[in-house]
Amino acid sequence: MQLNLLNMNLRFWSWLAAAVAVLALLPGCGKTAGAGAPVFVKDDVGIVRRVNPDEKNVYLVFTAHFSENDNGYFENFDGIVPVLNTLKEKGVKGSFFPTGVCFVQPQYQEPIQRIIDEGHYLSAHSYAHLVLCENGETLVSADSLARDFALMEAQLNRFGLEKKQYCWLIPPYETCDVASRQNMEALGYKLLNPSPGPIFGFDWTTPDMPSYKTIDQMLDRLWELEESEGLNGLILLIHAMNYPEKEAYERPYNHLGEIIDTLKARGYGFRTFKDVIAAEQ
Repeated sequence: MQLNLLNMNLRFWSWLAAAVAVLALLPGCGKTAGAGAPVFVKDDVGIVRRVNPDEKNVYLVFTAHFSENDNGYFENFDGIVPVLNTLKEKGVKGSFFPTGVCFVQPQYQEPIQRIIDEGHYLSAHSYAHLVLCENGETLVSADSLARDFALMEAQLNRFGLEKKQYCWLIPPYETCDVASRQNMEALGYKLLNPSPGPIFGFDWTTPDMPSYKTIDQMLDRLWELEESEGLNGLILLIHAMNYPEKEAYERPYNHLGEIIDTLKARGYGFRTFKDVIAAEQ
């Protein structure tokens, strides 16, 4: 997930400077937009970055990948159980987007079923965590993307889900260009990405890296944003992963309860992309 994260701050300010975003009404998956359809803030690629910005709700989203080349040492879905436990304790629902590779790991079968049973939104993040584009070049053809997504869909379907239930997804690496967006839309998907501003996506960095961010810096950044511009409709990304060389305190998901409690105290509610699909219909 580190691709695209190093330039997050630059992209955030350029995103704001370039007319910020476009407000658009999008129809539901296979539906036409009605009077009560949600309002979305989109970036210049056409991907949703906030939902209903006039409403005081936050959308908690959790992504993960399992790095097969090192048996999950660097990237994994090992944070899923603590995340689910915290959400259950706080009475909050979230939206989950693990890659398809996570779905085939034996240790994640029960937690994935818990996501469904406990009422959260479950979609995916591609099957193999494809790098869709880089330096202005589209790297994955429409045919290759379709093959990857067929594998992804097979795993979601295996858990009893239909495509209309998981048609909103996050692009792999949270990185996408217009051509890739169009290819995914042609497959029947709608795309969201984390809202610019929060920096929890830097949780993979280590102190020897120029881009390193501590958990205290990540939390301070979130509350600074809340005080300066508000978090209405924010899509807040937290990795449900255990990156190596990290103390428990430095893992953002271990602060999920604190984040939820503070947001509640400041008057925010929580929504998922199940709510979005229901509103679109």
